[in-house]
Amino acid sequence: MANDDNQCADLEVKDFHSDVKDTFGMVYEKQRELQARLGLDYKDLTLKEIADMWMVNKHALSDELNEMFDALGGINDGIGSAAWKYWKQDNKKASTMKVSDLSESDKLELFYEWIDGLHFYMNFALAIGMTSKDIVNLYMAKNSENHDRQKRGY
Repeated sequence: MANDDNQCADLEVKDFHSDVKDTFGMVYEKQRELQARLGLDYKDLTLKEIADMWMVNKHALSDELNEMFDALGGINDGIGSAAWKYWKQDNKKASTMKVSDLSESDKLELFYEWIDGLHFYMNFALAIGMTSKDIVNLYMAKNSENHDRQKRGY
C-alpha cells in the first residue's frame, strides 16, 4: 500500500523546466548524485555487481509499482486500492473514474509514486554506464523504429 505516513503532497514544487535546457539530463544527474551520496559509485562494476544491484532495484521498483497501484484510486479522498481490487465494493466505481476525478492531493501522490519508481529505474541505466544523452538518442531511434513497425503492420 502507498505510504500514507510518507506523503509528498506538501513538497514545494518548483518549475525547473523553464530554466533548464536539458531537463532530462538534470534529472539523470540528480539521480547519479543521490546514488553517490548513498555511497554507490557505478563506475567499473563487474557483471555480478550489476546483477546484484539490479536485483535490489528490481524489487524496489516492483514495490513502488505496487504503491502506484494503491495510489491510483486515491490515498485520501478516492476509492483507494479498490481501483484494482475487484473484490472490493468500490471497484465498480473505477470503471467510470478517471485520474482527473482524483483530488489534487491524491493525484499528486500518484505522480510521486511514479517518480519513486523512476528513481530506481534510472539506476539500471547508471549501472551499465548509459548517459542521459544515450537514453534520449537511443529512445528516439527506437521510438522511430516502433512507429515504422506499426506502418509495416507489425
